[in-house]
Amino acid sequence: MSLVPQPSEIRPTPADSIAGATSVSLLVRPELRARPIEVALPSPRRVSAIYAGAIAIGSTAAAVGAYYITLSVVFPPGVLAFFLAGLGVLVGLSIGVTYLLHRRLTRALRAWLQDPDDMVDLGAWHEALNYPVFISIGVGMAALGVSLLAASVTGLYAESLSIGMHIAVGGLLASLLDAVFVWLYTDHCMAEVLRAMAARNPLLPVSGRGIVSLGLAAKMAIVIVGVSVVGAVVAGTLAYRGAEQAVQSGDISGLALELLVVTAAGLAVSLSGCLLVARHITGPVEELTRMLAELCPERYGMRALPRNSDEAGQLMVAVNQMLDGLEEREFIKDALSRYVTHEVTDTVLQGGLNLGGELLEVTVLMADIRGFTLLTESLPPRRLVRLLNRYFTAMVDECEAQGGFIDKFIGDAIMVVFGAPVVLPARESALRAARAAVGMRRRLVALNEKLEADGMPTLQMGIGVHSGEAIAGNIGAPQRLDYTVIGDSVNVCARIESTCKVLGQDILISEATRDLLGDEAVVSDPYDIQLRGKSQSTRVMALLDLGSARTGTVGESVEGVISA
Repeated sequence: MSLVPQPSEIRPTPADSIAGATSVSLLVRPELRARPIEVALPSPRRVSAIYAGAIAIGSTAAAVGAYYITLSVVFPPGVLAFFLAGLGVLVGLSIGVTYLLHRRLTRALRAWLQDPDDMVDLGAWHEALNYPVFISIGVGMAALGVSLLAASVTGLYAESLSIGMHIAVGGLLASLLDAVFVWLYTDHCMAEVLRAMAARNPLLPVSGRGIVSLGLAAKMAIVIVGVSVVGAVVAGTLAYRGAEQAVQSGDISGLALELLVVTAAGLAVSLSGCLLVARHITGPVEELTRMLAELCPERYGMRALPRNSDEAGQLMVAVNQMLDGLEEREFIKDALSRYVTHEVTDTVLQGGLNLGGELLEVTVLMADIRGFTLLTESLPPRRLVRLLNRYFTAMVDECEAQGGFIDKFIGDAIMVVFGAPVVLPARESALRAARAAVGMRRRLVALNEKLEADGMPTLQMGIGVHSGEAIAGNIGAPQRLDYTVIGDSVNVCARIESTCKVLGQDILISEATRDLLGDEAVVSDPYDIQLRGKSQSTRVMALLDLGSARTGTVGESVEGVISA
């Protein structure tokens, strides 16, 4: 598991802004897949080492089976040596056969491990998943063949059907034990290889065509039944032999202890098998539990590393697919938030894209750079773009800090709404807008100092603030929507902002906004202006500061009506 690096940030360019009202339009999305996690790939020699371990287990099982047979059968003189010699030869041949099988089962896997790349070879992945099942079956069948041949040859050599039957039963038990423990061992060891491969692509399939899938129930049944049967038969046979010898000798003093030892040995064999298969099941579940316990939006890049084809492996793949979806959702949300606020983003992702809107009491702020046309004529396009970027960054930061919704950029102008989409009390939205306006003025002073130091022209701006009713919602067509506010209050705010240049002020607020601010606002004497398209004059005043009960004055009072 690892944190996946976040997708590269997407930022709106001034060119996007100058084009007009910005809407959400994601045309190209970077591929969202888990990046390679740093897990070292084992060398091809590791696969050979796993096979060697499986053969060691098989040889041990053969030795246990032979020992069991010597305890349960009374061999005539010379037959035991013949049996052991023949068994050794047959085991050697079986190792050669299983080695050829191992080479065939891991051909693509060894080739890919020899020269790996970021794209995991699907054939190699299938071989790694299937190897424990196929090699355990191969080793078990080889052990069974050895047992049957040894039973037949030794029975004929000893001219005893009973000896042949005992050898066959012992060999059958050894084969079953061999297959179970080889599967447990190779499955545990191949998990290391599969984990390293899954680190390069956590969404590799663990079920489907070409993959042998054993369910958890089947695995538990095979291991528990197989080990229990072997343990029970071995314990029962040895106990029977011990009792028979005790009766024949007439000394049964040590029989109880011998039965206790044999029973404990059988239980130990069964318990070891059960613990191994339980660990095989609980390990991936515990890993998933830890990973999901730490899950949060910042850690959606984590991935589980499937290492088997049972339900646990399939669950890991399903969790990875879920995390892929969550990461993609966060990427889209982050991309959308570059264009609209998080509140609008959440609405979009929740399916709130219906046309129409609602009537709200909002406060609109509009800001515009003074003399922008002259700047476009005097500055090269690239310098102009850099200048706009710096200006918009400072102004947007201030507006968003006050909870404003950046509605749109129109050339060098910016329109900000307070009170939508997050509904606020009218006074609160007006107060936030006034704070944003004062903060923008303060930030512009600091920005101009930096611009001057960098040899770039300084800027002047005008800000208009007005409060009133507006329709807030999705405007446009089903194919393309724009969350915005429209209404007379928006038009009035635009006219107030354009009046800043006429009156020589940098911030003008309407009387409606002034009434909502109350004693919080420090303003100039009022100006009565005639807005274009309005039959009656509109009263505005310059906003000097916030947080004081007194009213300031700028110059002389304006008498009469100014046309704007």
